[in-house]
Amino acid sequence: MTPENPRERLLEAAGEIFAEKGFKGATVRDIIDRAGVNIAAVNYYFRDKKSLYIETVKHAACGESEDAHLAWAPGTPPAEKLRDLIRFQLLKLLDPSRPAWLSRLIMRELTQPSAACAELVREYIEPRSKVLLGILRELLPPGTPRRKLYLTAFSIVGQCHFYCSHKPIIRLLLGEDEYQRLDPATLAEHITQFTLRALGA
Repeated sequence: MTPENPRERLLEAAGEIFAEKGFKGATVRDIIDRAGVNIAAVNYYFRDKKSLYIETVKHAACGESEDAHLAWAPGTPPAEKLRDLIRFQLLKLLDPSRPAWLSRLIMRELTQPSAACAELVREYIEPRSKVLLGILRELLPPGTPRRKLYLTAFSIVGQCHFYCSHKPIIRLLLGEDEYQRLDPATLAEHITQFTLRALGA
């Protein structure tokens, strides 16, 4: 469904084209033609192609806010928080309605990082990593070094992203019937239990 807001239409069109052609290969003309807007809309909302690219990468990664979905009551066990966080991440990554260009654009940015990467980390990834690090501080012994906290967090996030980035390989190895049983809740339980056992928690 095409968004009515010109800014949203630009972000969607730019995302598809940047994912396909990269920043250098994409042209503003391609983007405005696909979005059905004029050049003035790019200037008004984003100033130039570089700013449009940065905002498109952030749009691809951020999506909806996590805050409302990850609010826990006081006293919630850290293992339950970890399971919820992993399940929410998997629900986003494995959403069948999720446009394919979202992942392709992010992979392009990660393999050829630009100014968008630094903004993405500062505005989206770092604030959300604090949630996971807070859970890990509850699970790991007091005084666990910062480096170990981050390495553990990277391992958890890596497991989640594997099931998104390697879907074709998983399908071929397991077969379609078995693959279809790997819903986000099942995977979240597996990754949570695997992580807890690895941490001795």
